[in-house]
Amino acid sequence: MHALSRLKSRCGQAGFTLAEILVALAIISVGLIAVSAGFGYGVDGVEAGRQQSTAVFLAEQRIEEAKDLAARTPLKLANVNSTNLPAMENYGYSGTLPGAPAGYWRTTTITNNPGGVTGALVEVRVFYRPVTGRGVLTTERSASLSIFLADR
Repeated sequence: MHALSRLKSRCGQAGFTLAEILVALAIISVGLIAVSAGFGYGVDGVEAGRQQSTAVFLAEQRIEEAKDLAARTPLKLANVNSTNLPAMENYGYSGTLPGAPAGYWRTTTITNNPGGVTGALVEVRVFYRPVTGRGVLTTERSASLSIFLADR
Protein backbone atom coordinates (compact mmCIF):
# COMPACT_ATOMS: atom_id res chain seq x y z
CA MET A 1 0.00 0.00 0.00
CA HIS A 2 2.81 2.27 0.71
CA ALA A 3 4.01 2.24 -2.96
CA LEU A 4 0.47 3.00 -4.21
CA SER A 5 0.10 6.07 -2.00
CA ARG A 6 3.50 7.32 -3.16
CA LEU A 7 2.41 6.92 -6.79
CA LYS A 8 -0.84 8.87 -6.21
CA SER A 9 0.95 11.80 -4.59
CA ARG A 10 3.35 12.09 -7.52
CA CYS A 11 0.58 11.98 -10.12
CA GLY A 12 -1.36 14.77 -8.44
CA GLN A 13 1.61 17.18 -8.42
CA ALA A 14 3.08 16.56 -11.88
CA GLY A 15 2.84 19.17 -14.72
CA PHE A 16 1.90 22.83 -14.95
CA THR A 17 -1.46 24.42 -14.36
CA LEU A 18 -3.27 26.29 -17.13
CA ALA A 19 -2.65 29.60 -15.34
CA GLU A 20 1.12 28.97 -15.22
CA ILE A 21 1.20 28.19 -18.94
CA LEU A 22 -0.76 31.35 -19.81
CA VAL A 23 1.57 33.53 -17.71
CA ALA A 24 4.62 31.95 -19.37
CA LEU A 25 3.12 32.54 -22.84
CA ALA A 26 2.38 36.17 -21.98
CA ILE A 27 5.97 36.77 -20.82
CA ILE A 28 7.42 35.09 -23.92
CA SER A 29 5.07 37.11 -26.18
CA VAL A 30 6.16 40.43 -24.64
CA GLY A 31 9.81 39.44 -25.10
CA LEU A 32 9.32 38.44 -28.73
CA ILE A 33 7.49 41.69 -29.52
CA ALA A 34 10.34 43.70 -27.96
CA VAL A 35 12.95 41.75 -29.93
CA SER A 36 11.08 42.21 -33.22
CA ALA A 37 10.70 45.98 -32.63
CA GLY A 38 14.39 46.24 -31.78
CA PHE A 39 15.30 44.30 -34.90
CA GLY A 40 13.37 46.81 -37.04
CA TYR A 41 15.24 49.73 -35.46
CA GLY A 42 18.52 47.93 -35.97
CA VAL A 43 17.86 47.34 -39.66
CA ASP A 44 16.88 51.01 -40.09
CA GLY A 45 20.10 52.07 -38.36
CA VAL A 46 22.27 49.88 -40.56
CA GLU A 47 20.53 51.20 -43.68
CA ALA A 48 20.94 54.83 -42.53
CA GLY A 49 24.66 54.19 -42.01
CA ARG A 50 25.00 52.64 -45.44
CA GLN A 51 23.28 55.59 -47.10
CA GLN A 52 25.42 58.12 -45.21
CA SER A 53 28.57 56.19 -46.17
CA THR A 54 27.50 56.24 -49.82
CA ALA A 55 26.98 60.02 -49.66
CA VAL A 56 30.41 60.56 -48.08
CA PHE A 57 32.00 58.29 -50.70
CA LEU A 58 30.43 60.33 -53.52
CA ALA A 59 31.69 63.57 -51.96
CA GLU A 60 35.18 62.09 -51.51
CA GLN A 61 35.10 60.94 -55.13
CA ARG A 62 34.53 64.52 -56.32
CA ILE A 63 37.23 65.89 -53.97
CA GLU A 64 39.71 63.35 -55.39
CA GLU A 65 38.80 64.46 -58.93
CA ALA A 66 39.53 68.09 -57.95
CA LYS A 67 42.86 67.10 -56.37
CA ASP A 68 43.78 65.14 -59.49
CA LEU A 69 42.96 68.12 -61.74
CA ALA A 70 45.03 70.44 -59.56
CA ALA A 71 48.03 68.10 -59.35
CA ARG A 72 48.36 66.46 -62.75
CA THR A 73 47.45 69.04 -65.33
CA PRO A 74 49.83 71.70 -66.68
CA LEU A 75 47.56 74.62 -65.77
CA LYS A 76 46.98 73.23 -62.27
CA LEU A 77 44.32 75.30 -60.49
CA ALA A 78 43.00 76.80 -63.72
CA ASN A 79 41.51 73.37 -64.52
CA VAL A 80 39.60 73.24 -61.24
CA ASN A 81 36.46 74.82 -62.67
CA SER A 82 32.77 74.09 -63.28
CA THR A 83 33.53 72.77 -66.76
CA ASN A 84 35.65 69.94 -65.39
CA LEU A 85 33.68 69.58 -62.16
CA PRO A 86 29.99 70.24 -62.89
CA ALA A 87 28.20 72.46 -60.35
CA MET A 88 25.16 70.15 -60.20
CA GLU A 89 24.82 66.52 -61.07
CA ASN A 90 21.61 64.55 -61.12
CA TYR A 91 19.67 67.52 -59.72
CA GLY A 92 16.30 66.44 -58.34
CA TYR A 93 17.24 62.74 -58.39
CA SER A 94 16.57 62.57 -62.13
CA GLY A 95 19.21 59.96 -62.94
CA THR A 96 22.11 58.18 -61.36
CA LEU A 97 25.49 59.52 -60.32
CA PRO A 98 28.45 57.43 -61.46
CA GLY A 99 29.15 54.81 -58.80
CA ALA A 100 25.95 55.53 -56.85
CA PRO A 101 22.53 53.97 -56.49
CA ALA A 102 19.57 56.04 -57.67
CA GLY A 103 18.40 58.80 -55.37
CA TYR A 104 21.61 60.80 -54.82
CA TRP A 105 22.57 64.17 -56.27
CA ARG A 106 25.68 66.28 -55.86
CA THR A 107 26.67 69.93 -55.96
CA THR A 108 30.19 71.27 -56.33
CA THR A 109 31.04 74.87 -55.45
CA ILE A 110 34.44 76.25 -56.45
CA THR A 111 35.59 79.53 -54.94
CA ASN A 112 38.80 80.92 -56.40
CA ASN A 113 41.07 82.92 -54.11
CA PRO A 114 38.71 82.90 -51.11
CA GLY A 115 39.45 85.76 -48.72
CA GLY A 116 42.30 86.96 -50.94
CA VAL A 117 44.29 83.75 -50.45
CA THR A 118 45.67 82.27 -53.67
CA GLY A 119 44.05 78.93 -54.28
CA ALA A 120 40.69 77.28 -54.79
CA LEU A 121 38.16 76.18 -52.18
CA VAL A 122 36.19 73.19 -53.41
CA GLU A 123 33.01 72.35 -51.49
CA VAL A 124 31.01 69.24 -52.32
CA ARG A 125 27.56 68.36 -50.99
CA VAL A 126 25.77 65.10 -51.70
CA PHE A 127 22.02 64.97 -51.04
CA TYR A 128 19.73 61.98 -50.63
CA ARG A 129 16.36 61.00 -49.25
CA PRO A 130 16.70 58.29 -46.60
CA VAL A 131 15.03 54.95 -47.23
CA THR A 132 13.71 53.20 -44.11
CA GLY A 133 11.51 50.24 -43.35
CA ARG A 134 8.57 52.64 -43.58
CA GLY A 135 9.49 53.91 -47.05
CA VAL A 136 11.36 56.88 -48.51
CA LEU A 137 11.40 59.87 -46.18
CA THR A 138 10.54 63.30 -47.55
CA THR A 139 13.23 65.04 -45.48
CA GLU A 140 16.49 65.34 -47.33
CA ARG A 141 19.86 64.58 -45.76
CA SER A 142 23.30 65.52 -46.99
CA ALA A 143 27.00 64.96 -46.53
CA SER A 144 29.47 67.81 -47.07
CA LEU A 145 33.21 67.85 -47.64
CA SER A 146 35.55 70.67 -48.60
CA ILE A 147 39.20 71.10 -49.48
CA PHE A 148 41.45 74.06 -50.14
CA LEU A 149 43.81 73.57 -53.08
CA ALA A 150 46.88 75.73 -53.64
CA ASP A 151 49.72 75.76 -56.15
CA ARG A 152 53.05 74.52 -54.85
